[in-house]
Amino acid sequence: MNRDDTARTWQLVMVGDGLQRITANAQADMARLLDLDPAISHLTVEVDGTSVHVARDWPSDQMEEADRLIDRIAASGVSAIVVHDRNGKTPRRVTPSE
Repeated sequence: MNRDDTARTWQLVMVGDGLQRITANAQADMARLLDLDPAISHLTVEVDGTSVHVARDWPSDQMEEADRLIDRIAASGVSAIVVHDRNGKTPRRVTPSE
C-alpha cells in the first residue's frame, strides 16, 4: 500500500542550489524514504557540484499542538515525561509543575 502526501503530517522541504535538477520522482522517493525511516533526520543530495538539503518540515501549529500534548500528559498524573529528540539533542524532561 502506498502512502500519499495527504496522509503525511509533514512536508518535504529542499534548500540549496540545483533544486531544478531534482525530479518529481526523486522528490517522491525521498519523501517515501523519510516516511520509512524516521531515524533519518535529513538528507544531503549532491547535484552538479552543489548540495541540496532535504528534510521534513512540520507546520508551526502542529508543533504547538505537540507542546500542548506534552504538557497535558505531564499534568495527567505521571511524574514526568521525557521527550527524546532524534537529532541528538539533550532529552527534555517535563514535570507537572513546569
